[in-house]
Amino acid sequence: MDFDPAVTLQALLDVLPQPVLFADPRGRVTFGNPAACALLGYPLLELRTLLHVSDVYQRTEDPRRVLRALKDGGGHTLQPVDVLLRTRSGEIIPARVHARLLSTPDGTLEGTLGVLEDQREIVDLSKRLEDASSQVVASEKRAAVVALAAKAAHDLSQPLMAAMGNIELILMQPELDPAVVTRLDRTYEQLERLRGIVADFVRMTGNRSFT
Repeated sequence: MDFDPAVTLQALLDVLPQPVLFADPRGRVTFGNPAACALLGYPLLELRTLLHVSDVYQRTEDPRRVLRALKDGGGHTLQPVDVLLRTRSGEIIPARVHARLLSTPDGTLEGTLGVLEDQREIVDLSKRLEDASSQVVASEKRAAVVALAAKAAHDLSQPLMAAMGNIELILMQPELDPAVVTRLDRTYEQLERLRGIVADFVRMTGNRSFT
């Protein structure tokens, strides 16, 4: 059984899950398969008859970037080009474009073919992974601060308590010079204030082991 190549190609494009667009040398969209219509939100007839590539790309530089990639690749993009697409409703879609120049056997340029890759799921996954990584880093930093606070509390609390205890013992001695008592009272108050600062710092970091 012989197959008409044009009919076969049309059937293939109709069932292809990847969005495909054809544009003439002036950038007017001349064909889009159903997957392209679904991605961009245009009715089939409108997509194929009324659009220019500038209606599809969000950024004005994206068509030029695709053409530059085609030129550098000798007629096809060696690597997909990251672009932003604009749907009929105005939604912005991150995508990648694989493109190829179409020419007649005598070398006359007929237009370009572009295969689009919707990158929304990949971008969303990347953002979620980045957020999760940031949360892990933040959690590790908080844990390090808590550990440092606990160590600082331990290192400071012991000598502070010892110094305050010694002052209390000295103040219990009879017949102390009133001037000495005054200085010791002030020193005790400062030590007590320092101990309160340490305790507040530990509470602020979420560790209450040394308060």
